[in-house]
Amino acid sequence: MSPVVARAAVRASTQAQATRQFSVMRTMRNVARSFEPHPFQRLPISSQTQSASWGKQVKRVGSQAVVYAGGFTVILGWPYFAAQALDGRIGAF
Repeated sequence: MSPVVARAAVRASTQAQATRQFSVMRTMRNVARSFEPHPFQRLPISSQTQSASWGKQVKRVGSQAVVYAGGFTVILGWPYFAAQALDGRIGAF
């Protein structure tokens, strides 16, 4: 194959791809597929879903609440506790 014919074939194939007509059906199909849930997001049909373990949830939230309340008290309460501990004693040494 001559270089001129090869170049013409390459040019014809790239122009065919570049001038591909807009397909409404292809666009609609792609939009419909984008709404389809991923296989891992689908609910199982052959078995029941696992029920929630409310005991574990209460334990987890309760332990986090204890840590959060303690940290909240320390972070926002240290000026009050420092004032109570050092009230009237600063510079008395």
